[in-house]
Amino acid sequence: MANQQNDIETDFKLRPFVDQDYVGLVDLKNIIYPDHPFSVENLRHRDNTREKKIKYRCWVWEKNKNIMVSAVHTQYTESYHPHRFVIDICVHPELQGQGYGAVCYDHLMKKLESFDPIKLMSEVHEPHERGIRFMVDRGFVQTHKERESSLDLRHYDPGQYQDELDRVLQKNFRITTLTEFRKEDDNADHKVWELERDVCPDIPWTDPFTMPKYSTYKKHTFLHPKFNPDSWFFVLDGTRIAGMNNLWRSEIKEGINTGLTGVRREYRRKGIASALKHTSLRWSKNQGYQWIRTDNGSTNTGMLGINLRAGFKFMPDWLVFEKIIREEK
Repeated sequence: MANQQNDIETDFKLRPFVDQDYVGLVDLKNIIYPDHPFSVENLRHRDNTREKKIKYRCWVWEKNKNIMVSAVHTQYTESYHPHRFVIDICVHPELQGQGYGAVCYDHLMKKLESFDPIKLMSEVHEPHERGIRFMVDRGFVQTHKERESSLDLRHYDPGQYQDELDRVLQKNFRITTLTEFRKEDDNADHKVWELERDVCPDIPWTDPFTMPKYSTYKKHTFLHPKFNPDSWFFVLDGTRIAGMNNLWRSEIKEGINTGLTGVRREYRRKGIASALKHTSLRWSKNQGYQWIRTDNGSTNTGMLGINLRAGFKFMPDWLVFEKIIREEK
C-alpha cells in the first residue's frame, strides 16, 4: 500500500465537486463504464431531486483539466437508514493500481466518522476484477448480485407470445400506458406511487425498502430526462393498478432499459408480469430499438425465468459489497 501511494502525484488532493465539474465527471464515468454511459443532464437531475436527508458529498481530482479521480459518499433513498452509507470511487484506468483508490477510501472514511456509520456498501461491475479485490482487501463481503441481461429485439417475434397477453385480457384485465391512464384518471400518478410502495418491499435487496414521499417521487421520476409516459405499461383491474412495467430511455440510442416490473401480491400467478413484459418488448421493437436491457436480483427466480423464456441473455453482473462498521444499537 505504502509503495503504491508513493506513486501518487505530489499535487494529488481531492477537492469538493463544483457545478463546472459535471462534464468532466461524466467523461470519467463513461471511460470506466463505456457500455453504461452517463449524461450531464441525468446527473444534474439526480442531484437536483435528491432528498435533503441524504448525506451526499463528492470530491474530485483533476490533471491537465481532466477529472481523473472521484470519491463519493451517499445513501440509498429506497433503503434509507441514517447510519448506512454507499461509497463510490472512480479512478481513470491510466491511474488504477497506483494507490489513488486507497487514498480516496481513507478520505471517505474520515469524512464519514462524524455520521457514526454502521455499514458501508458499494457496487462493482463484475468485469472490474481490480475493484472486487479492492473491496475484499478492505473487509467488504459480497452480499447481493444483480443479474443484468439483454434481448436482441431484431430477433424477437411478438406473435409467438400473443397467448401471454390473451391470457390476461380474457380475465377482464386491460393493458394501458401511463399516457392513457392519465387521461382517464386524475389520480393516476399517485396510484403509480402507491403501486411502487406496495410492490417494492418484495424486490430482493440487502436492506428493508423505504418509499420516498410522493412529492419527492414525483419530481425524481416524472421529471426525469429518461422518462416517457408512453413506455410505462399497466395491467388494470377496473381503475386499480394490478401490475406495472416501465421503460427508460438509454444514452445509447439503439437500446432501451427496463425499470420496474411489479405486480401486487393479490394479482400474482395470473400471468400479469409476462403480459407486461411482452407488451413492453412489442412496443420497443415497434419503436425501432435494437436491444433492451433489464436487471434482476439473482434470487428473483420468477422474473429471471420470464426474461430467459423471452430470449434474454445474461451480461456481466453487478455485485453489491458490504462492510459492517459496528453493530446497530
